[in-house]
Amino acid sequence: MKGLELKILFKNSEAYLTNDKPIKISQLNLNDYIKNFKSYAYWTLRVKNYIEVENKMFCEIISYQNGESEFNQTQIQLADKLNSLQNLSFNKISTPGLLSTLGKTSRRSIPRTKYKTVDKPKRIQQTKPIEKESFKQHIHETFYVPIKEVNFKLGYVSFEKKFSQYQKIIKLEIPNNDIKEEYDAIKNYFANVLKTKKIQVTVNIDIVDYKITKQNVNSPEIDRIDKQLIEEVKFDYIKSTTKRKINPEKENNLFTVEEYFESLENDEFESKTFFNNDEEFLEDLLKITNTKHYKHLRLLSSKHSHGIMKLRFTLKPFAFIFLITGVKNYHFVWETLNTEEATYVWHISKDLEVLKVHLKKIEEIIKAIKIDGKFEYINNTDDNFNRIFHDYSESINGFKKWKNELERILI
Repeated sequence: MKGLELKILFKNSEAYLTNDKPIKISQLNLNDYIKNFKSYAYWTLRVKNYIEVENKMFCEIISYQNGESEFNQTQIQLADKLNSLQNLSFNKISTPGLLSTLGKTSRRSIPRTKYKTVDKPKRIQQTKPIEKESFKQHIHETFYVPIKEVNFKLGYVSFEKKFSQYQKIIKLEIPNNDIKEEYDAIKNYFANVLKTKKIQVTVNIDIVDYKITKQNVNSPEIDRIDKQLIEEVKFDYIKSTTKRKINPEKENNLFTVEEYFESLENDEFESKTFFNNDEEFLEDLLKITNTKHYKHLRLLSSKHSHGIMKLRFTLKPFAFIFLITGVKNYHFVWETLNTEEATYVWHISKDLEVLKVHLKKIEEIIKAIKIDGKFEYINNTDDNFNRIFHDYSESINGFKKWKNELERILI
């Protein structure tokens, strides 16, 4: 508080350093004969020393004024400390200034010796520059913040908080180079992997003259977020998507990876945050699901013509549509993730225009199979079509048998 400028307001026999608690004139260490001031007067003070443990303050008087005045915001914020003062002293008092605020014009009302003693240093005081000392504060606090109230940004997380020691809301930032802004849409999955809905935060903030000059903010939970933990979050999120609700109007569609994430209800997550292409999505999905067709899907993915068509997939059952380029034909292959359904293969001529038309036809066929059943389609189709059945018996190599049959028809 040393060096701070304050006002003391006078009204009759009382003085005020705050709006709500008066100080008796007798508490100001003035001469005994000073009992009352004018109806309204005030002095501007500079704090020379403040002893908090003793509730004492020693000031110099900068100016003497008559009339009403108000406290500035700085003094209002210090109300608690100022209200606790038990002793306020002044080092020099100007007799003319004192008389003007007392409402007296004659110096004879005050002994001459007192006048000389107080007034003598006035000229010397004006020649010495006075350096104002900065008002400094430090906030050190540990608290908890719900993850849902934390904003994920590029290279950091942020949130806002109000402290009792500072009037304004402070925006706090915790750095972490592994965090991206896109993660904000799935931050509840970070809470799942971190196994907590709140993060612990410790702050150290330096404030000089009511301006923040330094802030250090850290959290053990945010520090735990690294590439390995983000991989766990990614797998947790992918696993959940196979159980999530889809917009009913799009449930029977063929999806690209991008379209699939866009169709999830109440989700603003973008697939490019985790996956550069559909191959990466399939690879990660196979890692986390206990699929019956792991080897089959890996083989089909390796043969898929990514340069011609993006990988498509369907829901109910969760299955993938691959495009395999043969010597003579294109082949659409429909393989489920985890059901015992046979592998469906359609053969079309090697023509890109025909390919586009037939992709739309495949979508209509799959919709019909879901509504009317597979036997209705199989018994009535004249499409260039094959099925490859899976053999799950332990006595033979079912995958090898399936692979040989696939290669025989992919011409």
